Amino acid sequence: MSYELKSASPQGITAIFEKGLTGNTLKIIGIILMVFDHLHQMFLAQGVPNWFHWLGRPVAPIFLFMCAEGFHYTRSRGKYILRLFIGFICMNGANTALTFAMFNENVMLINNVFGTMMLTAIYLLFIETLREGIEEKQAGKITAGVLLMLLPAIASLAFVIALNTRSRLLTIVLSFIPNLIATEGGIPAVILGVLFYLCRGKRLMQTVILSLFSLLSFITNSESHSVQWLMIFALIPLLLYNGKRGKGNKYFFYVFYPAHIYLFYIVAWAIT
Repeated sequence: MSYELKSASPQGITAIFEKGLTGNTLKIIGIILMVFDHLHQMFLAQGVPNWFHWLGRPVAPIFLFMCAEGFHYTRSRGKYILRLFIGFICMNGANTALTFAMFNENVMLINNVFGTMMLTAIYLLFIETLREGIEEKQAGKITAGVLLMLLPAIASLAFVIALNTRSRLLTIVLSFIPNLIATEGGIPAVILGVLFYLCRGKRLMQTVILSLFSLLSFITNSESHSVQWLMIFALIPLLLYNGKRGKGNKYFFYVFYPAHIYLFYIVAWAIT
């Protein structure tokens, strides 16, 4: 394991502040917090404490931040989006199958952050394609950029129409196309990921943005007692990010994320 997590001694803590955290270490922190959150989701009926849920609130900003970094550094933006799309499709299929085969009234299995990250990446590709088209004065790239911007909106509109017409089959089919309405975290999560990208390297701006999102969450969700505003604590690891990828398997998250969710779900169904 990388040096950031090796020691809790004063020397180890000092080393963290001096050397910072790599992208791989940020993902590990996010994964650990995510496990606590999903334990709360799956086993709330068995008495898992609410603070498990609180620990999971910084996870979304961490992975949206890493999504923006991944889009910037990837060698192929098309393949990056394709990986997220495959993950999204596989999880949607598994969510649907498990819900029908092992229905658990205590758990709504709708987890699929791959869709949120994919939509974020699509809008980032829109921004870059439009920027290149304007700079190079190429109408084709400008048109492609506009289409990239419109596709998620069209998919979202079609999904809303399917819901309003109560067409169950059409709703299920359209749910396999990432849209801004049904995606985990919704439109605010996608906007946050896009803003992280637009402010790459500007830590003060990223801090202000996440702080504002946390404040808005606190204000708008005060009556529902939501603790999503606790995502502000994602700033602690994000501000320590040193811009390096670090050692690790880039496919680990793609496997671990759905695997642990479905393991927890099956166990929760079995004991309910």
